[in-house]
Amino acid sequence: MIKRNANVNVKNQKAVRRLLLLAALVLVCGGFVCWGFAVGVGALREVWREQFRVQDSAIDVVVTSSGKNVTPATIVYYFGLTNGANLATIPYDELRKSLIARIPNIHDISIERRLPRRVTVDVKEREPAVRIAPPKGASDSGLVADYDGVVFRTYNSPRLPIIRESSEIRHTAGHRLEGHARAALQLVHLLAEVADGKSDAPPALADLRVLELDTSKKDYLLVTLGDYSTAEIAWDHMGEDSEIAHQSLRRQLVHLAQAIATRLTPRATRWIATEYEKGGRVYAADPARLGER
Repeated sequence: MIKRNANVNVKNQKAVRRLLLLAALVLVCGGFVCWGFAVGVGALREVWREQFRVQDSAIDVVVTSSGKNVTPATIVYYFGLTNGANLATIPYDELRKSLIARIPNIHDISIERRLPRRVTVDVKEREPAVRIAPPKGASDSGLVADYDGVVFRTYNSPRLPIIRESSEIRHTAGHRLEGHARAALQLVHLLAEVADGKSDAPPALADLRVLELDTSKKDYLLVTLGDYSTAEIAWDHMGEDSEIAHQSLRRQLVHLAQAIATRLTPRATRWIATEYEKGGRVYAADPARLGER
């Protein structure tokens, strides 16, 4: 009885070993099949990707720009869009984000691929709205800012309103305007929208022009107007991007424009428009009597 059970156990062990060996062979064979399949798929992928390789960059790659500061050569070099480059392997989104962060002049980049090997890159450059200058001295520092408040460098800008920085806050390329400099930009933007017919502001603002804005004063902006008179201007929540700030600024400018339109004072008048909580009263003063404020 014991010998029979032993024979059965031996047979069972051999059967188990055979099953394990068979399973191992199946796994090994399956691994080879999978490896071969992966190699085949990879080879086919490479063959398929070959159709996306740039053959003549002068024809296959088109780069356009809305300005003159970012050249097509910069885009071609940064994205690697040269002869032999494979358009299917270029990380467009990653490169786009890093280039925008690296070059403040760029507002946006749009990329369009046309299979198999054509790509169009359109660069939208920032448009300067104001020039940024130091507190004193030359006004053409090469720094400008757009209406988003982004500071960038260009020497090809037209005549623009000048924002003179304070000695405490100095901006460099890539920064955003803050403090009174931001408030000065908002003032310029509002008047530009009026001039372009993009605002429903009263007609009184249409003739108001700004040449320079001094942001060094603590409680107001010292603005040089188109007729070379000056104005001290303050409004509620200066520099904030809020409806309260926008409406208060508009009221102050309207009151200032209405006061100037009376033409009861000489051109050298200093206008005081800093009372925004008392009905927005504007009055004129002799700059010689004000001294340094």
